[in-house]
Amino acid sequence: MFRQLECFIQICKEGSFTKAAEVLLMSQPSLSQQIRFLEVEVGSPLFERVGRGVKITADGEILYEKALSVMRLIEESKKETYELRYSRVNRLSIGISPMDFFSFIPRFLKFHEQYPDITLKFSSVENTSQQLLNSSIDIGITDKYTPNKEIHSMHLYKEEQALVVYADHPWADRTVVSFQELEDLESSLFVGDISLIEHLHTFSDKIAKSLQSKFESTSTAILLSMVLQKMGVAILSASLIESFSGQQLKMIRLVNPAPIREIKLVFKKYHDNNPSVQKCIHFFLE
Repeated sequence: MFRQLECFIQICKEGSFTKAAEVLLMSQPSLSQQIRFLEVEVGSPLFERVGRGVKITADGEILYEKALSVMRLIEESKKETYELRYSRVNRLSIGISPMDFFSFIPRFLKFHEQYPDITLKFSSVENTSQQLLNSSIDIGITDKYTPNKEIHSMHLYKEEQALVVYADHPWADRTVVSFQELEDLESSLFVGDISLIEHLHTFSDKIAKSLQSKFESTSTAILLSMVLQKMGVAILSASLIESFSGQQLKMIRLVNPAPIREIKLVFKKYHDNNPSVQKCIHFFLE
């Protein structure tokens, strides 16, 4: 039907089957056949023969205006579809917590070097599964998500959590502290990881009370700043603490048990329409 309308519009513009066939790069018999098919669909003649050319009929005039509108809509749809496809190919929305972002900076820089045309947009993860399902993010990097038949997860790595204290904290000379000893902690305990907070609540009521501070944050930088200002101590990624540790901060490893987070790459199973997601998955698999 669209091809027939295209032929019809071109004949109206040229006023001749012969000239329209030349513009459309098709034979005149084929063009005439397309118009006959269209006239059968419409139920009335669309042209009258006038000398060597043709004249559009009254019914043809009505169809002409409608046909122009239809073709404009088709062109607009093609343009919008292309723009959507292009933006998906060159844009990747990643959901990641501020705590994990620091650890992934080298990987993101390497990904950018490998795929410089892809723009990375970072968002904070709150409900990873829901954010993936409503397409507010393309990829999630997290240790916690709600299982769903439409979502797939891929193991990235396991990460040890440790205690970070300020330089003159009573435990500053310690290198190892048992999980149970946290009950004897006199200062406020800051924890950025939600799953670890839940574990601490089930582990000990006394430890849970130490979490009831007047100061809270999910930002790693803010948590470290609060420790530096002696507002309390925090449990954070061991690798992250090591990158910030110095004379003002001390890291103490936790044992019995040692808290471990498993970081996963989470994405929708059906992502074939987004090449950027596929490239990201392959990148992390490598």
